[in-house]
This record gives sequence, C-alpha cells and structure tokens, in this order.
Amino acid sequence: MTEKGSLGESATRPVIVAAGRRVDAPETGAIRFPPQNVPEVRRKIGEFLKRERPAAVVASAACGADLLLLQASEEFSGTNRYILLPSPPEEFRKSSVTDRPGDWGEIYSRALMKSDVQVLKLPGGQEGYLQTNTELLNKAQSVGEELKTTVHALVIWNKQSRGDDDVTAHFLEEARQRNLAVTEISTT
Repeated sequence: MTEKGSLGESATRPVIVAAGRRVDAPETGAIRFPPQNVPEVRRKIGEFLKRERPAAVVASAACGADLLLLQASEEFSGTNRYILLPSPPEEFRKSSVTDRPGDWGEIYSRALMKSDVQVLKLPGGQEGYLQTNTELLNKAQSVGEELKTTVHALVIWNKQSRGDDDVTAHFLEEARQRNLAVTEISTT
C-alpha cells in the first residue's frame, strides 16, 4: 500500500488539462453556455473529478468552464492547480472574467491564490489564445511526466465548433492529435 501523495498513488491519478466555453454574454445571438446552465455544468465537472481523482489540474481561468473546474478541484486535497494566462492577471480579469454577469471575479481571485500561476508571453487576440491551448497541453504533459502519470483532456463546451477560429475546438483537436484520453461535458 502506498502512502497518500506518494509517487505510487499519483500514477493512478491523472493530470487533467481543460478548456471550454465562457458563459454567454447577455446580448449574444449564439447559445454556447447559457448562464442558467452553470449549476448543472458545475455538477457534471464535480462528478468527473470525483471519478478521476486528479493529481493535478491545468487550465486557464476564464469565466465559465475554466473557473468552474478550478473551483471544483479545490475539494480534492493533494490536487495541484496550474493556471496559464495569455496576459497579465488584471488584464485577463477585465477581458475574460468580469466582462460577463456573475460572481466570476471572486472565483477568479480565489483560484489565483490557490494555484501556481504562469503568465505566458504571447501575442494578443486569437493567436495568443490558440498558443495558450498548446501551452496548456505542454504543461499538462510535463506535469504528467514528472508525476509519472497519464494526462486526460477535459473539454467543457456545447460540442459544436463555430469554425476555424474556435479556440475550444482547436484545443480538442490538439488533444486528440497527442493521443490523450478526452472527455467532453456539454454546456447546453
């Protein structure tokens, strides 16, 4: 029997790397993650984490999927959390967290305090977000190698790509190209 937190135990506990939809803005025409679905998505993420018992979680910290995962992972002692941001924390807060209704700012602040945060030096806009996906996957695989465990990709979205510029679909495709186990949780 291995001690809690030992290398032997982490080999059975995967690293979870995740990406997904932000909660829809009030004026949006396309429904991808309606705010009223937050409790149900939170519940599904919690069930997933209970089943997987992750050794680590790697994500960004946008309102919606990212922050729900980081918040749910707090319940699991011994789970290391890594947040990768494409821009400085206050800039990211304004552009990707508090620009939607809800208590996302509080959840974001708590997640940053309880995680290892890395600010990536990437170009702005779409290119930066796509590169963040690559960095998330790289970080997860690096942590997985360090812990001698597997990496499991979690995609929290409406399961429909909006086209070539869809950052979540890009994450899913890249995870599949790396032959990672993938679980999808629907936001709709």
